Amino acid sequence: MPHGVTFWTEGGRTVGMGHLSRCVNIARALKTLCVPFNFLVNDEKCVIERLEAEGFEYATAQLTVGSADAVTGNVVVIDTKKELGGLTGALKAAGKRVVAIDNTTASGADSVIVPSAFFRGDGKDGVVGGSDYLIIGENFQRERKRSSENPSLTPFRVLVTMGGADPFNITELVVNALEQISGIEVTVVMGPAFRPSHFLEKFIERKKPAFRFLSNVADMAPLMRSSHIAFTAVGTTVYELAYLGVPSVLISNYPGDESDLRELKDLGVSFVLGYFKDVTAPMIRGAVKGLMKRSTLLEVMSGKAYSLTDGRGASRIAGIIADLAARDFTAGAKGILDEVRHA
Repeated sequence: MPHGVTFWTEGGRTVGMGHLSRCVNIARALKTLCVPFNFLVNDEKCVIERLEAEGFEYATAQLTVGSADAVTGNVVVIDTKKELGGLTGALKAAGKRVVAIDNTTASGADSVIVPSAFFRGDGKDGVVGGSDYLIIGENFQRERKRSSENPSLTPFRVLVTMGGADPFNITELVVNALEQISGIEVTVVMGPAFRPSHFLEKFIERKKPAFRFLSNVADMAPLMRSSHIAFTAVGTTVYELAYLGVPSVLISNYPGDESDLRELKDLGVSFVLGYFKDVTAPMIRGAVKGLMKRSTLLEVMSGKAYSLTDGRGASRIAGIIADLAARDFTAGAKGILDEVRHA
């Protein structure tokens, strides 16, 4: 695949599944442009299963400079929180074009894309971002187009989805707090890399009527749209919820998420509780009860969330990648690609 694209990313228990999910959504958009691609990922079961379910070609390699020769495409798209200065340099020296997703350490990259609603860059040095680049899957776009009536607030439907890994078991904290609230229905989604605690396993066995627990969920969009609010962490899920008009209640995994929490609160799409070590059961119950009683606030938050993005970020990013890939094509091949892209 000398003229294709390699997505180089990682997922699993320690890093979550967000990086992989973003790349999968971009790859789906790239597929419509007839640009060949493959994946280079870490060798972890939940990552491999996701790519095999998509039917995407992949190989395994650690995300390090020493594995740079495993990249087969002429364009490499990297999505990771790791420092990328050395790796970007090695790839550029090998004649590759580099696109970094949500990582500004990739000095010398051809393009850096920051899928954040509060990005404030000016587009210089190949760095772009903002709400226009939020990565929303096509399943969420389909779900948003479906007609629906405003759901009654009785019962009040709460979704708990703390990510593909939930490394600090925030799910248990939330479930334990919500057990004492009447008039709610709770759906708890356990991600592919999540390992439930002994407490949570026992809770599930009790089969409480107000709670249902789901795993291996192929499509989160219907679950999100049918919820009034959703507990989640900082990440792509916040924007997926917002796209469907669902306000989020945020509990963060890391102290460094403080600025993101503040920005999301200011956008008016999220109710922020804070860093998980500082969050208590009464705080969780207070947030839910407060939103249950304040239907006007819930409606305002839902409206702000719904208008946050048009959901076409993955297509815009795919266009940037396709343009980079086309630079090394012959003039004839590039013309064919342009015809396909603009058909």
